[in-house]
Amino acid sequence: MDLSGSSAKILVIDDEPDMLSGFTSILSALGLDSVPVQDGFSAIEFLKNEEFDLIFCDLLMPGMDGTEIIKEAEKLVPQTPVIIFTAYGTIERVVVAMKAGAFDFLEKPVDTEKLKIIIEKGLRQRKLYRERENLIKQLDDKFRFDNIIGKSTEIRKVFEMIESVSNSDANILITGESGTGKELIARSIHAHSTRKINPFVPVNCGALPEYLFEAELFGYEKGAFTGAAKRKIGLLEYANGGTFFLDEVCEMNSNLQVKLLRVLQDHKLRRLGGNELIKADFRIISATNRDPEKMLEEDLLRKDFYYRLNVIHIHLPPLRERKDDIILLAEYFLDKNLKLTSKDISGFSEEVKEIFESYSWPGNIREMENVIERSVALSKGKFITANELPESFRSGFKEKTPTANSEHTLAEVKQKITSNIERRYLLSLLEKYKGNVTKVSEEAGMTRRNIHRLLKNHGLDPEKYRHE
Repeated sequence: MDLSGSSAKILVIDDEPDMLSGFTSILSALGLDSVPVQDGFSAIEFLKNEEFDLIFCDLLMPGMDGTEIIKEAEKLVPQTPVIIFTAYGTIERVVVAMKAGAFDFLEKPVDTEKLKIIIEKGLRQRKLYRERENLIKQLDDKFRFDNIIGKSTEIRKVFEMIESVSNSDANILITGESGTGKELIARSIHAHSTRKINPFVPVNCGALPEYLFEAELFGYEKGAFTGAAKRKIGLLEYANGGTFFLDEVCEMNSNLQVKLLRVLQDHKLRRLGGNELIKADFRIISATNRDPEKMLEEDLLRKDFYYRLNVIHIHLPPLRERKDDIILLAEYFLDKNLKLTSKDISGFSEEVKEIFESYSWPGNIREMENVIERSVALSKGKFITANELPESFRSGFKEKTPTANSEHTLAEVKQKITSNIERRYLLSLLEKYKGNVTKVSEEAGMTRRNIHRLLKNHGLDPEKYRHE
């Protein structure tokens, strides 16, 4: 590391003026910026108000000694390495300081070459700490609860469950249809757990044939089978300290279920072709879009394996059961796609919102994301209209007319149909004239006052349709 190009800022604490002056001169010669302080109390005030990359501190000082400063620095700036000065014959005190949290020590008089080495080590440690801190922040930003979009009662229950179980080490089984976001939930649990700085390792249980899957899972020793030219660490071993995510776990065959069950019971694994038992410290989160109870009945899922996985069960409801979240999610994906395009789109037409809320969404959130991406690509106006939706959406959106078996009177049926036709007519005029109520009233042959009354009755706001 070339210190001359470094922008590091160093706090130096020593009660001896000559030592303080000489040391800051050496740092200046190395191209480093330093702030000299003669007592511990002043140093603590600096740490409260300024950020430093390294702290050099004398061990023996009146008032507040080096050990006390280390403890205070640990509270205020735990990411900043503290290096202590020590004179010959105080090695016992150095041991105490190191136990208190000092990063390293430097003997007086200072050797410039040793100083450079310690500074390089300290700045490297500081960089690693900041990278780790940044990684954790990214994980939190990406997978925090409010980025799993939803306000419905059903999804709020899932949020509460995630918050409750994240810091537990209990195995979790997530069930739900394809496209409901099972892996996103698993990653969110990991990101909020004490294991978040360690790996999250996902594997799809149906993606590989058995003989390859076992080798990927457990790893193998050199010569374990034809083509095993060297040792390979398995995914389970790689997940040590972190979270192992088994996606589509019901696709795993019975033979592998038995082998993985042994690992879950003993917390140890053995590579293929090896004899050594390796400690396995990871949390298992599994997911499936199939019905585990049915799989148990058909003997496709072992009961002992299932009970090990299903300590905590989280079920993700399909999108059709989360009606309150549909428009919220659609707007989220619209905003996401608009960041990637120069198009000026204000939102969805009222007709599209009605279509979305009445659609069954068999592909769930994944299908919605694809539909919104397609709509943005095809859109030519200020709003996403039904014309930009796939044909299956438009043809499937038919007004449900009450039948003779319904509990409605004829007058109620006529009122409902009339109201729906009236609303659609107003919607088409608002979109046609971009929210201009005067033109809407002229074409409808009604006064502006009556048009405003009808718009209010149907919950329609002309402002949403106006172009700038």
